[in-house]
Amino acid sequence: MKPFAKLAKASKMTADGVTSALGFGCMGISSFYGEAMEEDAAMKLLQTVYDNGCRHFDTAELYSNEDPNKHNEKYLGRFLATVPRDSFTVATKYWPANNMSEYDRVKSHLQQSLDRLGLEYVDLYYSHRVPTLECGIAYVLSAKKLQEEGLIKAIGLSEVSGNWLKEIVTTTGVKIDAVQQEWSLLSRSLEEELVPVCKELDITIVAYSPLARNLLVQKLDAIPNDWRSTNPRYQQLEQNKKFADQVHDIAEKMKCTPAQLCLAWLFHKAGELGVSVVPIPGTTKPERAIGNIASTDIIDMDQDDLKVLDAMAKDVVGDRYDEGFMGGLMEGNSSSSFGNIASTDIIDMDQDNLKVLDAMAKDVIGDPYAESFMGGLIEGQ
Repeated sequence: MKPFAKLAKASKMTADGVTSALGFGCMGISSFYGEAMEEDAAMKLLQTVYDNGCRHFDTAELYSNEDPNKHNEKYLGRFLATVPRDSFTVATKYWPANNMSEYDRVKSHLQQSLDRLGLEYVDLYYSHRVPTLECGIAYVLSAKKLQEEGLIKAIGLSEVSGNWLKEIVTTTGVKIDAVQQEWSLLSRSLEEELVPVCKELDITIVAYSPLARNLLVQKLDAIPNDWRSTNPRYQQLEQNKKFADQVHDIAEKMKCTPAQLCLAWLFHKAGELGVSVVPIPGTTKPERAIGNIASTDIIDMDQDDLKVLDAMAKDVVGDRYDEGFMGGLMEGNSSSSFGNIASTDIIDMDQDNLKVLDAMAKDVIGDPYAESFMGGLIEGQ
C-alpha cells in the first residue's frame, strides 16, 4: 500500500500482487445523514475503529453543520489527539469554490483544516471536486508546493475522469497518489476509463459510498428522511430495493453481513482490474464499524455469486446524483483539453448582451445545491 494508507486495515484478498485495504469515512459523524453525533458517542466510535486496526481516516472541510464545535475535522482532531501521530493516517479535502485553486487560497484552507485537526500535516490532501481541467491543474501545482513545505504528504483528486487525470499528470509532471471516486456494485462507471488510467499511473482508488449509501445493505420500504430523499436511486426505491434482497441472500449463504459481501466484492474487483482500492465506508454505529472491518478477512468468493453481483449495475434505475450535480462529477468532465482557456482571448462584449446576461441570476429558481448541502457552503457560514 502507498504510505498514505499504510495504516488502513489490509485485505487478505490479493491478486497478482495487488494489495488493498479498508479505511473509515467520517462524513456521517457530523454531516448529511441527520443530526451530528454527540461528542462522547463520536469518540467511542472512532476509538472502536482504531482499536480494530482500521487507522486511515477520511474527512473534509465541507463536512460541517450548524454547530461549529461539531465540525467533522474538529471531532476527528479531538480523537487523534489521544493516540500517537505515527499510529494513523488522515486525509482531508479542499473544496474548490468558484473554481479557484490558487496556491494562497488552497494553503489558507489547508491551514484551517490542520488547525481543526490539531495536526502539523495531513497524509493525503484532495481537491474534493475537479470542476474544470484548469482548476485541477492549478490545484495539483498548489498541492505540490504544500507537499514541498511538509504540510501534506500525498496529493489526491476526487471525481475526475481518466482523460482529465492523465492530462493533469502530463501537464504538471506531478505524481498523484490517490483518486477518490464512488465505486460500488451499483456505481461502476469508473471501470471503463478511470481505472485503466489509475493502473497505468500507479494511483490508488479510494472508494467512497461502497455500500451505495446503504441501498445495497438495508431492506427499506420508505425513502430515508435525509439528503438521500433527493437522490435519484432512492427516488426509484421500488425498482432498486431488489438489490438489497439479492445481497442479503448471497451474504446469508456466505455467512457474512451484506456490507461485508459488498466490500469483499470491491476488493475482488479491484484485484481483477489490477488496481489497489481503499474503500471508506462510514457508519455511526460501533458494531457496524467492527463488521465492516471484518470484510478484510474474506479471501475468496464463489464464481456464480460474482456473476449475480456483477450483473446488478446494468439494472440500477437512476443516476448516482441528480442531473444538476452530475455535471460537476467524473461523468461531466469534458475530454477536451484547454477549450476554456480560449475565453481569455475575448476582449469586448456588447452592452445589450451584457444586460441580458446580468439579469439572469435574479430569475433563477432554486438553490445551486440541495438544502442539506447548502449549509456547508458560503451561504451557510
